[in-house]
Amino acid sequence: MKTMQGNRSIALCIPILGVLALGACASAKKVDEAATTNPAISELNRNLQEQYVALATSERSQGDKTSARHFSAKAKEASSGTAVGPDDIAARNAARRFRVAGEPEKELADARSRLLANLNDPVAAKNPAAAAKAQTSFDCWLEQQQEGWQHDDIAACRKGFETAMGQLDAAKVATVPPPKETSPVERLVHFEFDSDQLIPSSQDKMAELLREAELSKPTSVQIISFTDLSGPKDHNMKLAEMRGQRLKEKLREATGAEVIKVDARGPVDPIVNTPEPNQENRRAVIIMN
Repeated sequence: MKTMQGNRSIALCIPILGVLALGACASAKKVDEAATTNPAISELNRNLQEQYVALATSERSQGDKTSARHFSAKAKEASSGTAVGPDDIAARNAARRFRVAGEPEKELADARSRLLANLNDPVAAKNPAAAAKAQTSFDCWLEQQQEGWQHDDIAACRKGFETAMGQLDAAKVATVPPPKETSPVERLVHFEFDSDQLIPSSQDKMAELLREAELSKPTSVQIISFTDLSGPKDHNMKLAEMRGQRLKEKLREATGAEVIKVDARGPVDPIVNTPEPNQENRRAVIIMN
């Protein structure tokens, strides 16, 4: 009786082992088929195919035939030239026995949004290896997080994702041209004797400067005003302030500048070193940035 029962157990085991073997062979066949190369596909799809095959091989070696078939299918899709996106969290939750929820789901959803932003950017085509690594690492992270018990694998997939995303972000920054350096616009105008009125030639120059300011819209303007060396110093300091303020009024409406600073210096730094009235010394320097 015992012998008959033993023989019956062996007989039952044979078909079960056969089914397992067929399942393993089928899984291996799908991985092998997914590895078939297609030279006509883009570099991004080629990298996706290679990395999804690697994921499928890893899952097959761990006995996860379902994940192996899933990643093999994505590899074949990539090899056909079709656009292949990262796994959708809700769809994967519906398809798998295990689910990801709570804070891990929120974190993965945020990561997927960041990933899609980079995949939809020209940076992905220019950096296909990093883009494919970011996508396949995300899918790996999602798959491992759903199972939720291989914590080292979860951490490794997540690290692969963050590293690849960092490379894509750095590549985007590198492609942004630096802002053009603009030299400050500097103009020199002259005043009538003991007055805040410009001489005729400087009035024309000022009108031209105002038109230029309306177009360029500088953010800051500095006015440095001087007097000649004739007359009392106190009077000259007040006169320099008046000249600076007069120009400030003219520039305020035209420029819309956030800052217009007047630096009234009075009878210092003469162009011509003479105590007599001198037009060259009765001046203001206007600097626009």
